[in-house]
Amino acid sequence: MSNLQPQAQEQAYILGHSERELVRLERQAALFADLTRDILVRAGLKKGMRVLDVGCGVGDVSLIAADIVGPEGAVVGLDPSQAALSVARARAQVKGLDVSFVSGTLETMEIPDDIDAVTGRFLLLHMTDPGATLAGLANRLKPGTLVSFIEFDISTSYAQPALPLLHQSIERISEVYRRSGRTADMGAALYPAYRTAGLTPEMIGLTRISNDQDVGGFAFIVESTRSLMSAMEALGIASAAEIEIDTLHERLINEAQAGDDPSIFYPRLVGAWARVS
Repeated sequence: MSNLQPQAQEQAYILGHSERELVRLERQAALFADLTRDILVRAGLKKGMRVLDVGCGVGDVSLIAADIVGPEGAVVGLDPSQAALSVARARAQVKGLDVSFVSGTLETMEIPDDIDAVTGRFLLLHMTDPGATLAGLANRLKPGTLVSFIEFDISTSYAQPALPLLHQSIERISEVYRRSGRTADMGAALYPAYRTAGLTPEMIGLTRISNDQDVGGFAFIVESTRSLMSAMEALGIASAAEIEIDTLHERLINEAQAGDDPSIFYPRLVGAWARVS
């Protein structure tokens, strides 16, 4: 992986691991689940494969991968957060899926020789050197292993006609990543990251589009803002008084429904995949 040590990798996840953040991750799962499945299938995941899901969090991608590979295959989810893994195990049990969830990082894990694919979603944007992260991973995989990562471009979320409060909220989130040395639009940066690792990926971008009567995704934006509020204040982006988090959700909905029938574009998901040569 990169030169991050295990403790540093945990610190790299600037959204934290609070109970409310774990709930936010589950909302995120609902918003992006079908697009994620589409990308994984396009990348080549299929029945019988053995998959390692890196930075699995509460298990979103692990559970989708387990459904794709079926009982003939196997999925291992890897994450440094015990709290997230507890949620992931409970979700797998409810769904009746046999997924192994392991605490740790790529630095501390010995990757099994029988792994056919490594996946990760919304992981590389938290790394200060995603190309080095991918290079370190690729160097540890056997030839033919599929490397499939999914990231998003935060700044591509917007409304047409414009919704100023929505755009301001998205810009504040993007600015946290920029000012902390991370890549807010990691989807657009996937190709050079793969090339740094000596891989030439196939890629696709997918966007979820809603409207003023379908604003379920606003909760995801609000809870992302809530998880990043301390960073926004520390980085001088916005104060708690300016954000007014307790009324943000209501204000976003009111803005959308008072507008001129806006189309609402959520962050573009970008999938990239390649096999180790």
